[in-house]
Amino acid sequence: MTARASSGSPAGAATRARVVTKLGCLGALAFTLGCGPAPPVRGPYTIVNGDPRGTPPVPNVGQAEWTLSRERLGRMRSALPKRPYVGRVKIGVVDPRTGKVYQARGAVAVSPDRAARLVLLGPGGTTAMDVWVTRERYRLSIPSINLEQRGGVDLAGARGLPIGFLRWWFVSPLEGKLVLARSNKHESVFLLRDGGATVTLRTDGERFIAIRREGGRLDGLDWSGRGLAPRAGARGRYIDGEWGLRVDVLVEDVLDEEPDPEAFLDPDEKGTSL
Repeated sequence: MTARASSGSPAGAATRARVVTKLGCLGALAFTLGCGPAPPVRGPYTIVNGDPRGTPPVPNVGQAEWTLSRERLGRMRSALPKRPYVGRVKIGVVDPRTGKVYQARGAVAVSPDRAARLVLLGPGGTTAMDVWVTRERYRLSIPSINLEQRGGVDLAGARGLPIGFLRWWFVSPLEGKLVLARSNKHESVFLLRDGGATVTLRTDGERFIAIRREGGRLDGLDWSGRGLAPRAGARGRYIDGEWGLRVDVLVEDVLDEEPDPEAFLDPDEKGTSL
């Protein structure tokens, strides 16, 4: 049996540092299917046409507009999946240093409001990356370099890794209390407060542009699809505001059958693979 580098050991720390600082060397992680040049990485501020860290004036929202906004948000939330599902996905990761794109295919399983599991495949169908997240915990495994990383609610140790993307957009995309909203005939903008996080979401029902800020962490997302229910053809672009990491996701298919419930358990305990 191959020894596993623990996150607390010197060997584990060195391995973890190598992964975080060498996201541009994803080919060494054995899950790349191809790479090529990419345009310069856009920061999350450019996605939403401005820096959300500023303090804009609070608009005067009338009762009719507030009611319309709440109704639209309620419809969006009611359309979210209630049952677990599996989607086949194509992932593209953009190295923030070189602009190169590394691509892989795999599957994402989601148990709404509970957990998500992303498995990417390498050459020969071997598991190249396995990411499991819940609201309170996460585990990332890269078998090719014998790496396992674990963490909790705090994502400080997950810098440069798409843990926040899975936890936010796949597990609970519209979580939080509605604080402010604007709506017109064509689109709505919502400000949600989720614990210590603030989420700004702008949508016309088919495109969703969101910024999530929590402490010093900033995540940006541009998602396109007919609503937020999973379906083939939906695609998104996630940007880590601190590291500039960009992850492009294309949903190629959504399976009819539900995933094995054990796929959402801790893989090191009783969980099974997808």
